[in-house]
Amino acid sequence: MNLKPGEWEYSVTVQMSGMKQMTRQMPQIPAEQLAKLPPEQRAKIEAAMKNAGNFAAGKPTISQNCVKKEDLVNFNPSGMRKSCKTTVTSTSASRFEAKVECNDADNKSSGTIVAEALSSESLKFSVVSSGTTNGQATDMTIHGTGKWLSATCNDK
Repeated sequence: MNLKPGEWEYSVTVQMSGMKQMTRQMPQIPAEQLAKLPPEQRAKIEAAMKNAGNFAAGKPTISQNCVKKEDLVNFNPSGMRKSCKTTVTSTSASRFEAKVECNDADNKSSGTIVAEALSSESLKFSVVSSGTTNGQATDMTIHGTGKWLSATCNDK
C-alpha cells in the first residue's frame, strides 16, 4: 500500500463478545503502588489502564506504532503475531484485503482485514473475526483510523 513508513498514531474501537468476563481478569494496580513509581513509568501505566478501560467500554483507544518499510510490503503495520497466517485476497496501492487465521494455545480465530489508504499519511481499516480466546467463544469487530506523524519513530 502507498503509505509512508515512520511513526503512526491509531485510533481503534473494538467490539467483542465476552468482554465482561475478560475485563474482570485485568489486574488492578493500587493507587499507593502507582504513587511509588517514577513519573514517566507511572504515566505509561496510567495511559495503558485508561486505554484498557476504553477498550472494555467500546470507546476508542489511541496508540502509536513504528511502521517500517517491510511492514508495509507485507502489510503488518501493527506487528501481528507470527503464529497468525495472513492470506492476501486483494491488494493495490490504496487497498488491502486479507484473510487471517490464528492458531495459538490461547487464541484460535479466523477473520478478514480490509485496509484503505486515504492518502500516504492516512488510513482506515477494519477487522472482523470469530474464534476462541482462553477457551471462551469470541466475535470481534475492530474499526480504526491511522495517521502518519513523522518519518522518525519514537523510542518507547
